[in-house]
Amino acid sequence: MSLPASARQVLMRVGVAVNSPSVTLGSSTDARILDDQGQPIGSLSAMTPVRATRSGSSVQVGEANGSRLFIQPSSSDGLVFINRHWYRGLVELIPGEQGVVAINQVGLDDYVSSVIGSEMGHRFPTEALRAQAVASRTYALFHRNLRLDRPYDLGVDQMWQVYKGVDAESNLTQAAARDTSSQVVTYSGELINAVFHSSSGGHTEDVANVWLEPLPYLKGVPDYDSNAPVFSWTVPLSSQQLQQAASGIGSVTSVEVSQRSPFGRAMRVRIHGSQGQREISAGDFRVRMGLKSTMFTIGGSSATTASLAGGSAGFVVNGRGFGHGIGMSQWGAASLAQQGWSYQQILGHYYQGTALAVLDPQ
Repeated sequence: MSLPASARQVLMRVGVAVNSPSVTLGSSTDARILDDQGQPIGSLSAMTPVRATRSGSSVQVGEANGSRLFIQPSSSDGLVFINRHWYRGLVELIPGEQGVVAINQVGLDDYVSSVIGSEMGHRFPTEALRAQAVASRTYALFHRNLRLDRPYDLGVDQMWQVYKGVDAESNLTQAAARDTSSQVVTYSGELINAVFHSSSGGHTEDVANVWLEPLPYLKGVPDYDSNAPVFSWTVPLSSQQLQQAASGIGSVTSVEVSQRSPFGRAMRVRIHGSQGQREISAGDFRVRMGLKSTMFTIGGSSATTASLAGGSAGFVVNGRGFGHGIGMSQWGAASLAQQGWSYQQILGHYYQGTALAVLDPQ
């Protein structure tokens, strides 16, 4: 089994600000500015903000200039500030194509603790928080190993895992990260892409039906998320909104889900107009219409006019769940935890055929 070192030894490099014209930095304690050789070339006073800017192929922080700079608090419990949030660890600064790239170097378990709070909060049952810890740790290491051409391992938004630094931590998220430290989800001895979402709407989805690439551990399974606040929702859509998604077909006359997965999730949507029709993926339709998921049905008539923007006749989308519906459902995990399931059982349910492994301590 080829797995990275223990969680305490792994440093995550998180792209907190990417190609920003300038980055506001600070430290809760006095801090040193280091060059790419680790030599001090400047200093920061505690709680005194400074700006980092790009200067040609270098980064400028006060009088300090270099192709790669580091901001390191003088105390081991010191925090660094990057734009809007405080973070553990240190700041690495490099020039980007259009500005400054600020990278937070942080220990894996500290990173996981923040992601739990950022993605799930701290009010969920303990076993759900632990399941989220293992899923987020696995996801982070899986994507860290990919890296491709990025100068950092992961970003901070929903395209990756939401990471808000110290602000999102709590005693409960720290405990969940600590109690599961070094544990990851594997399939045939390899890290899995442990994706997750808020609520599936009653049944998770096969990854092949959404992202086209089949993975044996990301299969659709029954979900238990009926307690989710986003389990059901309704969104009115005007004909003008639909025309923006399907220009060139004249006035929209009807819209339908033309293809569904075996579990009921929309895969293709067909929009009919007075001058033709257009079919788009349900994922694209979801993004353009601002829907919470692709688990939806569509209806409509002039009787819905009063509830539609601008008073124009349109359609009503009735949906369930929030997110792509693949992998672990956070609200489903909460429900299973309330029923007495352990985090190991929860992970085994949502990631079929997998096993837990411990990172190599060497």
